[in-house]
Amino acid sequence: MRRVSAPDPLPRPGLVRRILVGVGALLAGNVAATATAMVSSMVLARTLGVADYGRYSLVFLYATLFQGLASFGLDDILTRELSRGRGGADRLLGNAILLRLLLSAGAVAVCVGAAQWAEADRQVAWGTVLAVSPLLLSAVYVPLWSVLAARLEYPLREAIVVASRVAEVALLVGFALAGARLLALVAVTALAQSVPLALTLWLVRNRIRPVFRYDPQLARGLLAQSVPLGLASVVALVYGRVDGVLLARLAGYEAVGLYSAAYKFLNLVLALPYVVNAAVFPVLARMQEDRETAQVVFQRAFDYLILVALPLATGGTFLASSLVRSVYGPGFEAAAEPLRVLLWAAVFMFAARTCRQLLVAGGQQGAHLALLVAGAVVNVLLNLWWIPRWGLVGAAWATLGAEAAVLAAAYVVVRARLGLQLQLGFVLRAGAATVCMGAAAAGSTFLGPWASALLGGGAYLVATAGFGLWPRQPRALLEGRGLRVGAS
Repeated sequence: MRRVSAPDPLPRPGLVRRILVGVGALLAGNVAATATAMVSSMVLARTLGVADYGRYSLVFLYATLFQGLASFGLDDILTRELSRGRGGADRLLGNAILLRLLLSAGAVAVCVGAAQWAEADRQVAWGTVLAVSPLLLSAVYVPLWSVLAARLEYPLREAIVVASRVAEVALLVGFALAGARLLALVAVTALAQSVPLALTLWLVRNRIRPVFRYDPQLARGLLAQSVPLGLASVVALVYGRVDGVLLARLAGYEAVGLYSAAYKFLNLVLALPYVVNAAVFPVLARMQEDRETAQVVFQRAFDYLILVALPLATGGTFLASSLVRSVYGPGFEAAAEPLRVLLWAAVFMFAARTCRQLLVAGGQQGAHLALLVAGAVVNVLLNLWWIPRWGLVGAAWATLGAEAAVLAAAYVVVRARLGLQLQLGFVLRAGAATVCMGAAAAGSTFLGPWASALLGGGAYLVATAGFGLWPRQPRALLEGRGLRVGAS
């Protein structure tokens, strides 16, 4: 392998094109990865049944909770440093991998100890040991993905992700059809993590060669920069996963299985705000130099994310039972009710994540972390209050309540610290269009849920056009708002 000191600089026209290609690749990769995850969930749910699917979900819930500790923000810092094109990229990458291995080993040990001590079900405890072990593999290949990100080679990175997901689904389907049960399927899922390792090592072999020579000063610098992001990632994982753990303790494994089935649909729709926020982040990061452009981008990102989120939630309200029945089969019907609530929680998530991303872009990482901590506290308290009363539906309402509180607090902070604010006229008109959609869907329920949702969607498109929510020409819209298209 040849040695490369840093990512090659890109000419401006090529940079713009590669950014746009990267956005498309991120969207396609996220949709494909989430879709394959849905397929694996469908196979597992139909193979294991509600209770064992709950156990399987809980096993990987435990493992996921420790991913933040294993990475601790190092991947983002590594991508940033490699993107700057400074010398010594090989030593930087080597030290980052060494640190990730050390952190991952600690995370694995803590996770295994916690599961063995706290989990009475031995299958779940030993399954957690299997599920958390691949963190040691990701400590090697995920830092190598930073090389691809720094070179804006997102299509290649997303191809690795999708190929790995497809391989995982193929293995799961094969073993499930062969009659494998819980622990065997967990082991297969863990074994599948060797696929991205092998693909990454092969595809990145000519781009950079890590130098595994520990540099105390370099390592300390990486850790010092990653601490705020690391704490935020750990809190974010707890914030987003604690409801499943509390459900297992307060309502049992069947409740976890049903709630996990509903949450898979939420993960599918959350791919959109992730990609949109990633695309606009570079513009928002320059708000000190061009506040007017940042204001326009913030407003438009918020408006159009809500424009998509509202019909998704409304359509999901009518289709929840049919979706659950089609994907998961008999026994999972009770997942429809929390799914309805979670899809309305997604409306708040779309907006709240945009506000939080804006705070990071504006250099307000401390406020971002404080919002995550506050949201996690609210989420835990609401779960402890509502799960004993309403079970898995209470967990879904706790998610909605926590996201609504975070959105309100995040917007207050954005206005106070960054001086940006939202005009709500667009969102109010989108809400009126949503009412039209709901009325059309409700009035045609006798035709069946799919026909009802289709008619409701048509009514929404007509109403949004009538309210002037869709621009004839995106370029004219941006220029009318003071944003020069193609400007740096």
